[in-house]
Amino acid sequence: MPGNEQHPAGHRPSGRPAPEHEQEVDGEQALDVRTRRTRARLREAVVRLASEGPVEDVSVTDLVRAARINRTTFYKHAESPAAVLEQVLYADLDRVRADWLADAAAAELPVREIWEHASGALVDHLERHDALYTAGLVGRRSAALHHLLVDHFTASVHALLDRDPGLLPEGEGSAAWRADAHSRFVAHGEAGLVEAWLTLPAPRDRRLFISAAASALPSWLAVRPHQD
Repeated sequence: MPGNEQHPAGHRPSGRPAPEHEQEVDGEQALDVRTRRTRARLREAVVRLASEGPVEDVSVTDLVRAARINRTTFYKHAESPAAVLEQVLYADLDRVRADWLADAAAAELPVREIWEHASGALVDHLERHDALYTAGLVGRRSAALHHLLVDHFTASVHALLDRDPGLLPEGEGSAAWRADAHSRFVAHGEAGLVEAWLTLPAPRDRRLFISAAASALPSWLAVRPHQD
């Protein structure tokens, strides 16, 4: 019937093949859609499974079954369930870090207020994934989740020191070593605050976390080296 003609892929209704570049674009778009769909399934599945128990207990078999994909497809996207979880959480935590660094660079607010704002954004993140963090960190059940947070917090402090090296305290050892040591020190403390806050019964008071984080702010982070 007119109007219901079936046209082979890559061909126009006129019967002439579509230009080669159009065929390539269509193929790339289709691949991109499939890739996004697969990643979305993996991420949704790993969050659900890691909310039921530590991510270390989630096997690749469990994850591919929950995501409705095969193992070959899985290994095209990640090497382990913990790596998928890292992708999910870092996508959110990267935004928290970017906003914190932007506020610090703008220097429009007192340092304590900037830290409180960033701590509030971190609490938002923890609340979005409350079941996951409770299952993984209360009772220190997931070393992978703990290290994931520590590594991200460490990289965040490193990023601040890379931008404002004048913040780095003087001391023995090279500047590179001191930057790494101080970044790890702050990161482990922040992760400890997260774990302590999660042990509180729900609903948790977010003000307690924000206040504790601001009070624990190291003195060398509470200054602006480029201000007069």
